[in-house]
Amino acid sequence: MMPMAEKLLLGARFAYRKDFISPLLGPGARKAKKRLEDKIESGEYKFEKNECFCGASEGLVLSETDRYGNYYSLTACRQCGILRADPRLSRDSYLEFYANDYRSMYGDDDADKEALYKFRLRQADEAYGFILRRVPLPEQSVVFDIGCNMGTMLLPFHRRGHFVAGVDYNKGYIDFGKSKHGLNIFCGGIERLKGAGEKADLVILNHVFEHFIDIDSELNGIRHIMKPEGLLFISLPGTLWWIKHRCNSDIMGLLQNAHIWQLSLSSLNYICECLGFSPVYGDEQVRAIYKVSGSFRDRKELPAEEYAKVLAHLTKTERAFARRLSLLKFIKSAGIHRILKKNA
Repeated sequence: MMPMAEKLLLGARFAYRKDFISPLLGPGARKAKKRLEDKIESGEYKFEKNECFCGASEGLVLSETDRYGNYYSLTACRQCGILRADPRLSRDSYLEFYANDYRSMYGDDDADKEALYKFRLRQADEAYGFILRRVPLPEQSVVFDIGCNMGTMLLPFHRRGHFVAGVDYNKGYIDFGKSKHGLNIFCGGIERLKGAGEKADLVILNHVFEHFIDIDSELNGIRHIMKPEGLLFISLPGTLWWIKHRCNSDIMGLLQNAHIWQLSLSSLNYICECLGFSPVYGDEQVRAIYKVSGSFRDRKELPAEEYAKVLAHLTKTERAFARRLSLLKFIKSAGIHRILKKNA
């Protein structure tokens, strides 16, 4: 059985309800959600304690559900302000989840793969432009993409003569990507890139960092496949930006059970600096570039006022969203929406 929170800071709608079926889920995603619940109930998928990156073991529980109704205990660290899933699935459970359930859960079985591929090509061009406007990349650089999905993020670099390679745990998308462009993308983790015979000038983590089970191990492993002054590009849903600009100001839109970490730019900088990556550029979206560094921030040097800042942002956002919902319910109950529609 999954542990249940005693108190939810963000309110009753963030309580876990096993029987809840989100209207966001298509037929394939509903089947994946049922498989996930069955595996949790049977003990095939196991939960375990997840301490914060800063070393703290306790925190304030904000939510116990994600936007699809999956169990997701989002906890705010009172010490450094980082948000984390605690407890979270074990490493073995996550690996099976990513291989067999993750893409289905998030609607990919219900999506048009061709349309999705074209959409990700546009994302890739945007990311390429973002990176190259801020840092120079030598000709014929080595570019690795970890969590590459279909490999689309590598295409703009390949077309400009760079050596590219990528890895992802989803074999279906690796195979689909290879059929479209034939690039060096492989099913697996960074161990596949260690055998590429090259070290990276640039490593891409596009909406991957927030999935890391063990941040220390992952970033240390990434350092070993990078050149001494290699660059690291990280893109993830920034807590202080994403809710308003991507989720229509609904916090629930940010929450998904595959995200072990929810980070602002400040908390991401803290993590990367502690593990030997120096910030080059970043924004609150979050899109950030780091350079391998010989210096390491003391983990006790916490982000200033991060906990208070993040909690104030979340509570203010949720209060505003609740007022908006109340207003919409009043308008509907009073029939005002019909009058407005008639006069439109």
